[in-house]
Amino acid sequence: MINLLQLIKAFWRGFVGGPDSNRCITHRFLLNAQQLSIELPDSNVVATPISVDVGFPHTSTAWFEEHKRTYEQHNFVRVITKNWMYVPPIALVPSSEYGMLSCQLRIKQTNKINVLDKQALSQFVIQEYDNYHNGPSGKNTKIRQETIERYSKRATQWTPEEIEEEAMGWIENCGMPSIPPALIKTFNQTDWVFYQEVRSNRLSRHDFYCLPLSENSFLEVKFNHRVDRSDKHKKWAKHALESQERIMASIYLDELPDATLIEDSDK
Repeated sequence: MINLLQLIKAFWRGFVGGPDSNRCITHRFLLNAQQLSIELPDSNVVATPISVDVGFPHTSTAWFEEHKRTYEQHNFVRVITKNWMYVPPIALVPSSEYGMLSCQLRIKQTNKINVLDKQALSQFVIQEYDNYHNGPSGKNTKIRQETIERYSKRATQWTPEEIEEEAMGWIENCGMPSIPPALIKTFNQTDWVFYQEVRSNRLSRHDFYCLPLSENSFLEVKFNHRVDRSDKHKKWAKHALESQERIMASIYLDELPDATLIEDSDK
């Protein structure tokens, strides 16, 4: 139950919810001979409890193929997911949520590059996005095909260049336009490859941080900024970004000389 002081603070901030840094839990996972630790605030979203594995043999292709999930160009094994809703201080209707921040740790594999080369990894994550959405089954390809079909039937003949320009306009508005180049961000003296799936006409976005684990595997931390009410986004956007950076700063990957199994992941 929210008390008077909390209610006053909520009205001053303009929202309730989001990650609470005072209610963090340290989670630990075994990645081959390394221990991954991360501090995640407890979720404020009611959900059915999901069991959390402790060990992730990320260099094993057989293990990865058995456990991987696929969404668009992303093939990954989920480690852990947390969600935090942002809501108004007093919710008058059930659908009044401002938005949600989520954090998901996952393991990825590829044999297309040497993942330990962070410059190659920076180019790889962007190229995978472009290849998928402009590939045979991609959304942009479908938009181009529909545009060609639509304008080829018009009485006024359009040149291929004009049709491509029209298609690019549709892709920018409702397709999957190009995303910014990846860059390096540093937390705890560790360099992460950072990139975003972001669009100019939407406030919702996905932020990704990638850390090489071996020549063919890497850890990826995905933050989903889901904006349900664009008119209220400014109220919680800064808090969400600060929470994201605080979570990233809590991540440590330490060597385990004896490869001792972790008995408790501090769920």
